[in-house]
Amino acid sequence: GLMREAIKKKLFTEFLVGANKVPISILQYADDTIFFGKATMQNVKTIKSILRAFKLASGLKINYAKSCFGTVGQTQQWTMQAAKYLNCKILSMPFTYLGIPIGANPRRSQLWDPILRKSERKLARWKQKHLSFEGRVTVIRSILTSIPIYFLSFFRIPAKVAAKLTQIQRRFLWGGGLDHKKIAWVKWETICLPKEKGGLGIKDITTFNRVLLGKWRWNMMQQSLDLWAKILDSKYGGWQSLADGRRSSNGSLWWQDLMEVTHEHQLNNIIQQETIWKVGCGDKARFWEDKWASDGETLMMKCPRLYQISSQQHQTVQQMGRHTDTAWEWNFQWRRPLFDCEIETATRFLEDTTKIHIHPHSVDCWKRRAEPNGYTTRSAYLLMQGEATEENSDGVFTELCKLQIPPKAAIFAWRLVKDRLPTKLNLRRRQIQLNDHLCPFCRNKEEDASHLFFNCPKTQPLWWESL
Repeated sequence: GLMREAIKKKLFTEFLVGANKVPISILQYADDTIFFGKATMQNVKTIKSILRAFKLASGLKINYAKSCFGTVGQTQQWTMQAAKYLNCKILSMPFTYLGIPIGANPRRSQLWDPILRKSERKLARWKQKHLSFEGRVTVIRSILTSIPIYFLSFFRIPAKVAAKLTQIQRRFLWGGGLDHKKIAWVKWETICLPKEKGGLGIKDITTFNRVLLGKWRWNMMQQSLDLWAKILDSKYGGWQSLADGRRSSNGSLWWQDLMEVTHEHQLNNIIQQETIWKVGCGDKARFWEDKWASDGETLMMKCPRLYQISSQQHQTVQQMGRHTDTAWEWNFQWRRPLFDCEIETATRFLEDTTKIHIHPHSVDCWKRRAEPNGYTTRSAYLLMQGEATEENSDGVFTELCKLQIPPKAAIFAWRLVKDRLPTKLNLRRRQIQLNDHLCPFCRNKEEDASHLFFNCPKTQPLWWESL
């Protein structure tokens, strides 16, 4: 039961990391079945007895020749002896289980090589010849949401790997290949913006990775009674450690990356601004430092003078009072008597706190102001991308998204509005050698987007006919 619950939350890696004091044995005899326990010969015999009982009960024979046995914290000689007893092969570390490399270093680019190779195969050169620009955009979106999302939701992607994935996608989008590249008419940061803000809605890999990892903090709090959350709480301090930014001396690489990502300035601000406490019995929310009051503001910021003289800093709501036979009763303690200038603030403070009801039989939990479902990667990603907007757009891209026109025409209009079409003026700006720079229709002026589509004498009659 412990193993199944941990694997469901992809925490088997953490269990192995936490087993450095007690030797652990691992038996992998199928793609979705693993036994593990203390690395003793008695436990190995017990596992084999269980498998024999399974064979007698079901009639299914275990193929030990395809099974693997390994240990963590045990000698090689003992491992070989136990594997010989089970007629198994030696399990090499790291190994893959449910698509996750167990025991590998996620900071090394070699771990991400399968993702890169699969992306290169999906974004093959031959597909560019048969897909329109909008079709290539659609393929890139499906790659981002299918191939690397499992890894991105668990590991922090190295900057070198993120740059390589972005390069593969950018060259595929503009028609280039692995050995050559074509002109990227729009910078990648703009392409990754939502369509309403002047982009194409392609997800930025690094930002998407950060919001996926940020969800671990939310899940640890909301599912604190689950077994996987209790494991992290006992070893690292769980969600409270992530919220406070407490560093653990024995933290694994996965936990260190998770701590660093969740405390990046932009993501941390989004979590703090959009998340508020729903207080029940008050056993988790801190009285002064957390946003648990009805107005959504911390009491530390609302009453800074009272916070400085309080003797109960960093205590939970439950520790600030007690339940009597009739109601909840606060018990505030101060380091010194209040000054006359602090009496008015203290009076308002008492009036606000007496209105709050503490429920002894309910639990504290987080909730989001905007969405009742809580932290979602979609909403967090949109908030992360919300700061980067297209300048001087005047809402034209929002109106463009609403038009009922073919995708090919929408993409062409998007490039025209941005003046990113391969006109002779734009090619000359990129130092492309041309025979002449004149408009091919009227031969009077230099070919640019404004002249070619609106001001050319050969083009204007088309507008007259259509309007």
